[in-house]
Amino acid sequence: MEATESKLQKLGVAVGAQSYDTNYSYKVIISGYLDKRPVLEWLVGVDRFTGGYEPMLAESWEMAPNGKDWTFKLRKGVQFHDGWGEFTAQDVRHSAWLLVSPTSTASGISTWRQYQGVTRADYDTPEVIVEKSAEFIEIVDDYTVILHNQSVFPEALYQFGYRRNLPMESKARWDGVGGDEFYGDQMVGTGPLEFVERVEGSHVSYEAVDEHWRVVPDYDELEFRWVSESTTRVAALLTEQVHLADIERAVREDVIAEGMTFIPGQFGEIMHRWSFAGNYHTTPENLDPDNPFLDQRVRLAMAKAVNREAIAEALLPGTSVTIGVENHYPFDPILAELQWPGVINQDWDGKWNAQYSYDPEGARQLLAEAGYTDGGPEFVIALYTLSGFPESTDIGQALALDFEAVGMKPKLEQWDFPNIRSGRRARELSGVLYPSATSGDFTLYNIQTNFYSKGTVRSFEHPDLDTIFEKLQTTLVPEERALILQEIGDYCFDAVCSLPMFSLPADIAANPKYIESYVYPGFINSYYTHLEYVETKSE
Repeated sequence: MEATESKLQKLGVAVGAQSYDTNYSYKVIISGYLDKRPVLEWLVGVDRFTGGYEPMLAESWEMAPNGKDWTFKLRKGVQFHDGWGEFTAQDVRHSAWLLVSPTSTASGISTWRQYQGVTRADYDTPEVIVEKSAEFIEIVDDYTVILHNQSVFPEALYQFGYRRNLPMESKARWDGVGGDEFYGDQMVGTGPLEFVERVEGSHVSYEAVDEHWRVVPDYDELEFRWVSESTTRVAALLTEQVHLADIERAVREDVIAEGMTFIPGQFGEIMHRWSFAGNYHTTPENLDPDNPFLDQRVRLAMAKAVNREAIAEALLPGTSVTIGVENHYPFDPILAELQWPGVINQDWDGKWNAQYSYDPEGARQLLAEAGYTDGGPEFVIALYTLSGFPESTDIGQALALDFEAVGMKPKLEQWDFPNIRSGRRARELSGVLYPSATSGDFTLYNIQTNFYSKGTVRSFEHPDLDTIFEKLQTTLVPEERALILQEIGDYCFDAVCSLPMFSLPADIAANPKYIESYVYPGFINSYYTHLEYVETKSE
């Protein structure tokens, strides 16, 4: 496809400051892919209108009857930027190896190790990792690969595709620049935009390519601006420094009055909840006996202490907020039922009010039963801004007031998210309540990484949960897998594995003077994907 005459010189997008401001794709969590997606491409894409899978660098794929092996036919003739040659099967193998390589700190690294059969002991002999990764990606020819998972995984397209972190990187470039040390100097991919520069803490900029097999952007340049202050993002949008922005919902009426508009996500919702750090019950040696979150009565008391309706009314005015069963277990009710019929237990709805609704007196009674008759417990509330959900810090402060009202003693602290991440990976984070905002279509992967001891996030672990997860290796039948996943949901509903808040639509503020249309999927923590398809107006 060839470029058409550009109508907007530079498309500007203002977002909150990023925790991972780097060019390395294999050293970030999924939010760190916000600035990678314009440059990189995946084997499997996601249709921006429906959320369904679509061909990207793989033209077709097929799962073997064993539910483990996947064959991908690769697109021919696709070139990497900066003259690094044609994309081939060697790049697929290289990209998979990057995720488990000795310097990788990738999101879901534990899961990728499971898929590739890599163990922690293998890092003493890195050549073993290379061998196992090569076995994981069987190269049939330059344009055909077979991915051999170590476990049954009929939902693998989710992990191999655009929603997750297996973008295609250049093996020739790795060899040419000298490996990891210089690989992060820039981003090089096959996408419709080429990397220009990164100024840490300030911005990342790109140029549109002249020709591309998929799409040529309707503008000449793209720039992400890291703007931590909401008022500054609003000002940047109103003064036309940027054309799309992440704006807090409390000021949206004022922004609309200034002529701006909000583009809603096509599907899926942001599901907001808080996690009780320190529940490492599969490794008792990592449990801190002073952690109040180990007591189910304390977790339940915290769930009952929270006035979700009042918080939403105060901090999310005018937003359609859903409070209910799906928020304790991050499945989008519509999308989940399509893949796992029956995954949502209808009994949860009837039990929701008794278990989780606002009940401060019930919270006090539970705390007394747990031994807190003179006040307490004491714990930390970690405050940091979530991508696509700038209200998370204000919500944390509101939670503290609700907890104090029933006698608890929360301590508010500003945290950098990488410290949360490293602490939970090492099973050293304890007594800290921390936020998340995920899309419901995270589904199985999100459940595994949060509630399975072999996952990466490990927000709540227990041997009983591991036993249920192991059942997923026994069947490929969607209805049977749904019942297994429902069983995990039953456990977490009763155990209060996390503190559910509410779900709400994803959207992004836009200046209609410049933006003709943007089909905004909103399916990855409301990160701004598919920006190459933005249609602009004449300046």
